[in-house]
Amino acid sequence: MTKKILNKKQKIVISIVAALLIIALGVTAYVMISKKARTAVALADVTAGDITETLKLSGTVNSENQASFEILDGTYVKSVNVRVGDAVKKGDVLATFDTSSLSDIVSQKRENYNAAMSQYRKYASNANASVAQLESLSKQIEQKQQEIEKLSEKVDAAKPKDDTKETISLKKQLTELLGDSKLAAEIVDRLFSSGTQVSEILQHLENIINGANNQISSILKLLSVSDEEKQLISAQLELVELKARQGILKLQSGDTLASLYLSVAESAKEDLDKTVEAVNALKKGWVAENDGVVREINIVSGETYHTPKSNSTVSLDSIDISSLLSSATSDTKDFSGIINQLFPGTPGGIVVEYYPLSATFSVSGKDIYKIKLDQPVEITGATGKKFSGYVSFISPTASESASSSITSLLGSTSGGSEVEAKAMIEQPDKSIIIGLSVDMSIKLETQKNATLVPVESIQYEDGKSYIYLYDPDSKTVKKTEVTTGLFDGEHYQILSGCSVGDKIVKIPSEDIEDGQKIHAK
Repeated sequence: MTKKILNKKQKIVISIVAALLIIALGVTAYVMISKKARTAVALADVTAGDITETLKLSGTVNSENQASFEILDGTYVKSVNVRVGDAVKKGDVLATFDTSSLSDIVSQKRENYNAAMSQYRKYASNANASVAQLESLSKQIEQKQQEIEKLSEKVDAAKPKDDTKETISLKKQLTELLGDSKLAAEIVDRLFSSGTQVSEILQHLENIINGANNQISSILKLLSVSDEEKQLISAQLELVELKARQGILKLQSGDTLASLYLSVAESAKEDLDKTVEAVNALKKGWVAENDGVVREINIVSGETYHTPKSNSTVSLDSIDISSLLSSATSDTKDFSGIINQLFPGTPGGIVVEYYPLSATFSVSGKDIYKIKLDQPVEITGATGKKFSGYVSFISPTASESASSSITSLLGSTSGGSEVEAKAMIEQPDKSIIIGLSVDMSIKLETQKNATLVPVESIQYEDGKSYIYLYDPDSKTVKKTEVTTGLFDGEHYQILSGCSVGDKIVKIPSEDIEDGQKIHAK
């Protein structure tokens, strides 16, 4: 292989190209270093001004007072003067009715009440008689128990004492003779416990050995109970019967059934009063008792209203109270559930949500200590219109929730526990709709002439807050820790770390470094 030799001209060209490459690399490196050393950065001034920390929240609109106008079965609706969503004023007539057919309903309710009271009085009278019978029965039980004690002593005295060796041997032989079974052992024990003399048992044993035909009857005869035992058994059965009668009388004279009868009577009276009140209201026409908004209407003008299952025909004469005894004497004793079956509620014909309206909201555990009752609240409706309000309720307990206030997300960290609170909305209009969300803000604290920096100028690291302070002489930035105070969503109050008039990096980038030279925009 031959080695190629460059001539003088070629060597000069190569030298020039190499020199140009070195110059280009140097210029590029210089430009890059200069660019890094003097990055163009936007600055912001540390200013003085007033700052108000505001808690921004979201709430749900509710009504503080709901009125349900109830219509009775068979009522003719003459007119309905409102529609769902209409705002009403106090005194507005919502609907009118023809009540000529309702007199029978009131009469039926009154009959129900009279029947319930009659049954209650009858039960009360029987209960008083049961109390008197209980006293006599208790004495009989006491006497019967004393009789049983005496008979038991006689029966126990007639039983033989502990077995002797001879008796034990005899019992063993007789058991083996009868088949050496559990039944045989029981028969033998019965023979000896019956008080029969050993000589008699031996005679019967001899009869069994000799195959006497009457051996079974002889054994059964020995097994028969004594007169005292018969009297004892009879007395014990009589005692059981007396205690059973006592239990029935206690139930009849006790508070359980009395409470049930009385509850039925009271509910019948309440049902009567409610019906009379409803009829009077229907005669006058339904009138709004306060300013509010119509939430629900389920009656139609020009039609007779009928419930799916009318309770106006319920008659207490047909109700068997004793059939409810099992429910009333259970462990739960849910009288209200039993009574509600007899007197179910009547569905409302028109539902009105009266003012004032309120907004329910949740506050983080960190922020709950910043609000108090009667504190002013600004509420923003769906159209952007703002309304005044005030904190009316703060729950004494907290609950777990994943949601957080906007302020907590931006300005602080807090746990998942939140406290429910409520704010009254003053003079709402149609833009405040029950069930929808509203924006809320609560001014917590104001500082005058405070040192302020933009929120985006602060960086966070290891739980601490930092800014990049600009030095105009060296044109470098210094990473400086600051202590923050109030926060209004746009600015932080600075308690220490910088002063009014200082310049800081407005929005620090991720690659900015402490001591880096920058080019201020």
